[in-house]
Amino acid sequence: MMGTLVHRGPDGIGQLDKDGCSFGFCRLAIMDPDGPSQPYANEDQTVWCQANAEIYNSDELKSELESRGHVFRTGVDTEVLPHLYEEHGLDFIERLNGMFALSLWDSRRRRLVLARDRAGEKPLFYFDGPDEFVFASELRALVAHPSIPCTVDAIALRRYLVHDYFPAPLTPLAGVRKLPAGHLLTVDDGRSSVRCYWDLAEHFDNPQLADRGSADLVEELDSLLDRAVARRRRSDVPIGVFLSGGIDSSTVLAYLSRQVGPGVPAFSLGHQDQSFDESRFARETARFFDADFDQLVLTEDDLATGLSLVGEGFDEPLGDASIIPTHLLAQHARERVKVVLSGEGADELFAGYPTYLGHKVTNAYRRLPAGLRRALVRSAAKIMPIQMGNVGPGYLLERFAIAAERDLVERHHIWFGSIGPDLQRRILSEDLLEGLRDDDPFASARERLCGREFPDDLSRLLYMDFTMYLQDDLLTKVDRATMLASLEARAPFLDHELAEFVAGLPSRHKLSGFTTKAILRRTVRGRLPKEVLSRRKRGFNIPFSRWVLHGLGNDLRERFAPDRVAARGLFSSVGVNALLEEHLARKADHRKALFNLLALDLWCDRIFGAGAAVPLTFDGSAGETTSRLAS
Repeated sequence: MMGTLVHRGPDGIGQLDKDGCSFGFCRLAIMDPDGPSQPYANEDQTVWCQANAEIYNSDELKSELESRGHVFRTGVDTEVLPHLYEEHGLDFIERLNGMFALSLWDSRRRRLVLARDRAGEKPLFYFDGPDEFVFASELRALVAHPSIPCTVDAIALRRYLVHDYFPAPLTPLAGVRKLPAGHLLTVDDGRSSVRCYWDLAEHFDNPQLADRGSADLVEELDSLLDRAVARRRRSDVPIGVFLSGGIDSSTVLAYLSRQVGPGVPAFSLGHQDQSFDESRFARETARFFDADFDQLVLTEDDLATGLSLVGEGFDEPLGDASIIPTHLLAQHARERVKVVLSGEGADELFAGYPTYLGHKVTNAYRRLPAGLRRALVRSAAKIMPIQMGNVGPGYLLERFAIAAERDLVERHHIWFGSIGPDLQRRILSEDLLEGLRDDDPFASARERLCGREFPDDLSRLLYMDFTMYLQDDLLTKVDRATMLASLEARAPFLDHELAEFVAGLPSRHKLSGFTTKAILRRTVRGRLPKEVLSRRKRGFNIPFSRWVLHGLGNDLRERFAPDRVAARGLFSSVGVNALLEEHLARKADHRKALFNLLALDLWCDRIFGAGAAVPLTFDGSAGETTSRLAS
């Protein structure tokens, strides 16, 4: 299992075997690089802990613990964890400011503790079996364990098709779960229990913020951003920034440059395809802050390298094509630095996505008579042909029309995802459709809102995106893409004190009319180039639509050949091939659906064998009930 995770920690190995508990750790040395590897213990070695973590307030915690008589052997931040647990028990987790997936063994109580940071920056998978409890940072390590059956959870598979990712606690494998962000798991004498220790939903609609003036709120946000970046620049190794030229990464660079001065390494991506290339914005921003601009230009030749990552390097399917440029940029940055800061989290906190505006437009659109709505969409579609470029008006109109008539939850996730219920009915096999007949494809999203109160629909959308798209797509992508290159990424916007403050702001400070990230823009006005503040939101995309047209299409025809699709047992060969041929004929842009299916098929090749049948279960428990598709 440890051998599968060496990329996450190439700088040292630690191991513990004690009283029926075995820990293994692969170290990426950031703090005190010459210090010993984890796991670390308290003074009498009754409590042991290891963590894939950066604890940003470790100095303050360490001083407090030393005043109470605790003794430390290293300068590593995670050594505070067993001592903090010794003082505060399970409540120790609430005192941490950081990103972490940690495991702790209390030999006196024979208690195992697992915990994951509040936003889900670091991953944690587990299998609660009849004879042993197994956990790891990545799914690949659990696949390497001989006691864990490799059977695909059909319900989780449907969620992946809808969302492009597996919403926690689901994973592709039945019986294996992801510990959700902000949760703590304990195993006492073989009995496991999970509880939530932090929930962003509790911080929306803070009455203490509602009546404060805009200038006062901007001043506090400025202070919180400054502290969040300062905490995340602590490192004993070189540090840089991922810079897209958008407002989020530019804000991170602005505060970092103010703290450390000129010369910050700023890593950016360029494209030969000009409709995707935004490097001039990143270059201008870097020049504005006198940063050390370092650009990697992505070409179509990089596709093979990128798909190798998706198939072999990525440890669970992710239908997000931006994993390819993210990893290539991480490899490039790792030649110079070991840590990068990035802008993840700002869109989900400050309402940065165009979809939030789409919901506003929908409210007006749905007040029109149904016949007029259909006529408007048909007319607009005729004058906006399929372009196969970056996100343009035609693509946005098509996505809008698909889901505008749905309820809030379905509409939002159809816009964000790839393969909604209508398309699933076209491409899923008859057996799989029958087995999922009573399943709600959007159940994971509805469960996020169930039992929670929110002041308005925008807050509901932000919460779903923070606990789903951010946690299980963006942070998964960044963690795997960077750690596969042995590079650590840190996200200042996910400082929990900052996140709680922004969540508590009235929605008018986030989405003001049709201005997204309103209060963030006011806060950084005058600190960023004007072009950055005024430019439209663009995703971190690749020209996958055109790559399919230019040559990848033939590879996909072979991969999705009828006999091969039939052998897998998951999809209708007629439906999948119709999808591909529509794209190749430029009748529709199926970029998202095709990449989703490709990422899944590459993963199935690695786990079950090239073109092999996929064993399925419909009840979420591996090995108990498998469908006819397993034969």
